[in-house]
Amino acid sequence: MRLYQYIFAVLCLAVLGVAMPECAMAQYHKERGLVRDGNELFKNRNYRRSLNNYNSALDYDSLNYEALYNRANAYYQATANKAEGDDTYDYKTSNAYYEQIIADTLLSNKQRAELYRNLGESLFAQEEYEAALNSFRESLRLNPDDKEVKYNYVLTKRIVDQKRAAENQQNQQQNQDQDQNQDQQNQNQDQNQNQNGEGGDNQNNNDPNQNENDNKDDNSQNDQNGGGEDENGDGNENGEDNDNKPQGDNERDGGGRPEKQELTPEKQRMLDAIQAQEDKTQEKLNNEKKGVVIPGKKNW
Repeated sequence: MRLYQYIFAVLCLAVLGVAMPECAMAQYHKERGLVRDGNELFKNRNYRRSLNNYNSALDYDSLNYEALYNRANAYYQATANKAEGDDTYDYKTSNAYYEQIIADTLLSNKQRAELYRNLGESLFAQEEYEAALNSFRESLRLNPDDKEVKYNYVLTKRIVDQKRAAENQQNQQQNQDQDQNQDQQNQNQDQNQNQNGEGGDNQNNNDPNQNENDNKDDNSQNDQNGGGEDENGDGNENGEDNDNKPQGDNERDGGGRPEKQELTPEKQRMLDAIQAQEDKTQEKLNNEKKGVVIPGKKNW
């Protein structure tokens, strides 16, 4: 009985041992078949259909290097050959596929150099020349004998140098324009300050012509006021009447003839009283000279 059980166990193990490798081989052949079919489609430039095959192969083995590498290449070609206005594919995705593979630490230098070369071409197609130049440089570091990468590196470096020179020239021109604008602003500011300063000096400094005109105006005003008389028309500080001063004295003093002043009522009454007293005195003197006249008698 035990012998039969042992034989049965051995047979089961034998069956299982045969079945498991066959399942693994079947899965491997399925994955390989998908990659082979994808490669044929890629050669015929049917990049979209080849992508489907590579994605299906990765469903069986997500770490399959050939499926990963060929999928990135197919996506890059699908993007480069897409119709205008088609947003299904973009270079950013192909870049991400290449960078995902580059992160694998188990790659050989040759494999990594190929990935950097393809990544550089994808970046170049995006006009990301600085990043593309770095990728080509890294590829040459890993595989210096790759002539295609050398050509791509030289071409990209020439474009980068031209762009840098143009940017430097543009920056210099902008700086020059800014300096000129700043200089013009400084000149305008200096002119405004000079104009304001000259205006202030003209206002604060005595102009000889203006002083001469002011002196003339003062002399004319003095002439009109009677050679420096006070506001009441008096000729001196003691209040003496200028009417009692000879006109010749005024002329010799250089004051000119005073304007006729209107007499106040009080002065007019005093003048009338003096004139009346003088008239009486003059009449008396005249009568004394003529003698006494006797009416009715002849004096011959």
